[in-house]
Amino acid sequence: MSSVTPAFKGRLAEAAQYALLRRLAPAIRHNMAGSLQPIGMIAAMLERRLQGATPDLAQLGKNASDISALSREAASSCMNLMTWLAPRESEPVPMNSGLDEALQLLATELSFRGFTLVNEIGEVDTQVRRSALRSVVTASLIALTDAAASPASIVLSARVLDGETQLFIELVAAGGAAATSSPQAYRQLGWDDVQALADIEEIGLLHFENRIELRFRGVDAPFT
Repeated sequence: MSSVTPAFKGRLAEAAQYALLRRLAPAIRHNMAGSLQPIGMIAAMLERRLQGATPDLAQLGKNASDISALSREAASSCMNLMTWLAPRESEPVPMNSGLDEALQLLATELSFRGFTLVNEIGEVDTQVRRSALRSVVTASLIALTDAAASPASIVLSARVLDGETQLFIELVAAGGAAATSSPQAYRQLGWDDVQALADIEEIGLLHFENRIELRFRGVDAPFT
């Protein structure tokens, strides 16, 4: 009989979640900056126009309206990014939209490191926990690419079989120079980290050298 208690599993998952958030922090910061940058650009334009000899009041009004709209969008985006730090427990989300959110967060950083995301999933309407996609999927992507020796395409595919959604993530070598690691990375993520997160989210996990399989049973049917 296993000596690993539920409390100990929870501590392992907590440690893995901390390591994952440290790795995700640059991507979260980059996305927040991207949301705020347009506001600064419009504000600088507005300032220059105010300094003109005869300011165009109609144009100034338009710039002010643009800043207001961009501020609302940035606030919404930043609030959503902050939920990565304190996720809502068991919040259900369609797999497609939840995966898109996770992939969009990591796409730029993975691209800088020489990896290209290829989403071949298609339409999968399974309802899964958002926290599972944000933790297990992102940790799987980071662990897989941390272990990669060279740039590659990251191909994602899925299928639904007997009420179970299977998500496949595979590295397809692209050749070229060695993959670039993040210079400010907290530490590499290992499969023990991913397994701890998968256990707490009740996700089935199989991993190989260049391939991962994740098995989801939806929000109302935990994996067994």
